[in-house]
Amino acid sequence: MSGPQLAILGGIWLSLLYSAAVMPASVWVIQVTVSRTWMAGIASALGLSLGQLPWCLLASVLLFQYPLFWQEMDFHLRAIAVLFLFWMAYRCIKAPEVRLLKTATTANISGLFVMSFWRSLIMPWRFPLWAAFILSVGIHLRGPGWMAACLFSLGAVVGQMLWHLHFIVVAGLFGHRVPEDISLRSLNKLRLLSATVTAGLGFIILAPIAFPPI
Repeated sequence: MSGPQLAILGGIWLSLLYSAAVMPASVWVIQVTVSRTWMAGIASALGLSLGQLPWCLLASVLLFQYPLFWQEMDFHLRAIAVLFLFWMAYRCIKAPEVRLLKTATTANISGLFVMSFWRSLIMPWRFPLWAAFILSVGIHLRGPGWMAACLFSLGAVVGQMLWHLHFIVVAGLFGHRVPEDISLRSLNKLRLLSATVTAGLGFIILAPIAFPPI
């Protein structure tokens, strides 16, 4: 498999984990799909995915270059990333419960896309979260270059769309058939999933610090 293909597949794979760690985005897509139509859900998912592109691209362009510098800074980067991911896991656990299955927004399809894009773009802590996810797989130590960073970011958009499409299909098929209290309990379990993913990546990043190679 060629380098460009690996970069795209890496972006898809890592963005699936990233999407699992960002519960509010998944909840928003589900709420829009249940309240409106499948197309409304797809528009909101596309807006959310593209809204993350600048942050992913910025983090990957910075970390996919200057490998010698990042190798020198690896210990400090990992220490900061571990603290950040554990803090994010704590925030996920303490996040407010989802109390409504539907959203009251009346925006049209294009309005939903724009609203979701800006909602995603201004989400706090997204740049350090992307950077921490990239650090977890050690790409910064290899320095594949800016072209790989662009392809990686493209794959990240595709991966996020795949993640959201899964919830769109589930919400479209079962959102009106399953009792609302059961659906809300399921949505609130996404907090545990988000916390598990972020804490798990924190332990992965911690491993080279706790058990340095001999």
